[in-house]
Amino acid sequence: MNLGEQLEKLREEKKMSREELAGEMNVSRQAVYKWGNNKGYPDIENLIKLSELYNVTLDELIKGDQSL
Repeated sequence: MNLGEQLEKLREEKKMSREELAGEMNVSRQAVYKWGNNKGYPDIENLIKLSELYNVTLDELIKGDQSL
């Protein structure tokens, strides 16, 4: 699973819209769309915020496989 798919899966599991996530992360809705579609990637600060928001480690977030 690539990063975009992982971000979309976690966002949907939290039942958050792109707009809600954008507000929580203090970024644009377009940025969240790009992250979910692999057209752009969150910077390290936003990756850390996302891992905290979704309650996953950075490894789980980036690699998408808890067994790694």
